[in-house]
Amino acid sequence: MRTLVALLLAGSAVAQAPPNKPQPYENLKHENLKQVMRSVPLPNSDIIFGVQSKLPRNDMEWQTVENAAIAIEETANLILLPGRMQSNGKPVPVQAADFVKYARALGPAGRDCLKAAQKKSQDLISYCTDGLSQACDNCHNAYRDKT
Repeated sequence: MRTLVALLLAGSAVAQAPPNKPQPYENLKHENLKQVMRSVPLPNSDIIFGVQSKLPRNDMEWQTVENAAIAIEETANLILLPGRMQSNGKPVPVQAADFVKYARALGPAGRDCLKAAQKKSQDLISYCTDGLSQACDNCHNAYRDKT
């Protein structure tokens, strides 16, 4: 009987022990901004821009365009993540209002492209690429190769 009580108490203690607290993501190592840009928005924007010259042939290809638009929409979160560095070793300027504005512009651009892809409309994709291109150009003109 004592063994059973001891096992129950031990099991109760284990069940009540707080789980290991995960380390906050902002304290983990991040890849630099150039690596993120080359691995997420660059290839995904290429997919979206490619629709202007080659119409997706089936639902699976349209799903690829939708996924690319979602990646663009989420890129702002990756760019603005605290602790990320530029390839030159300087911090990403997440405190600069214009940088934040330019990064956040990727959200609506991605959402517009997602809506266009969901409608399977090459014309709407062509329209949404204007917003996507503008969002990228605004930031690149102010920050790329200048910091």
